[in-house]
Amino acid sequence: MEFEIVIKNRRSVRLFEEREISDEVLLKMVEHASLAPSPGNLQPWEFIIVKNRDLIEKIVSTTYSGNVKTSSPQTWIKSASAVIVVCYIPRPVSARYGDEGRVPGLLGLGAAIENLLLSAVNMGLGACWVSGFRSDELSKVLGLPKGSEPISIIPVGYPKEIPEAPPKLPVDQITTFIK
Repeated sequence: MEFEIVIKNRRSVRLFEEREISDEVLLKMVEHASLAPSPGNLQPWEFIIVKNRDLIEKIVSTTYSGNVKTSSPQTWIKSASAVIVVCYIPRPVSARYGDEGRVPGLLGLGAAIENLLLSAVNMGLGACWVSGFRSDELSKVLGLPKGSEPISIIPVGYPKEIPEAPPKLPVDQITTFIK
């Protein structure tokens, strides 16, 4: 797909068809994510692909809606064919850059997540960046080792419905030229 079309068609998809995604497609998405820049090219990430329905149910139980951690879970996630949990592995970044490396490390994860989302669009899939979850609970559900920090849950599937584009600020309102 043409890059401009991929960028303009990226949406937060929250309703999916009951249709399986092949492991090869999911691995290709992770490959695209792994091509993102990271501090010192340390690639401080792990991508956990979950297709098991029982485990997805447990992942959903760690989520919440809005900004209130005790609000109801985001049950729409259960309609996804797969869930990709993106984790930050801070050890290599902090070993090289100390505490100053955390922000660049997390920015690298953000770039990887965006690559993942754009890859989904390019392959005719939908996805959503979910950040409303209780990290400690999700770590326990997945059995993550100490030092692995879940940063995002990305439900992925074939879109049943693609939402309209939300309004964006005009470029001239968010840009400053210094010449």
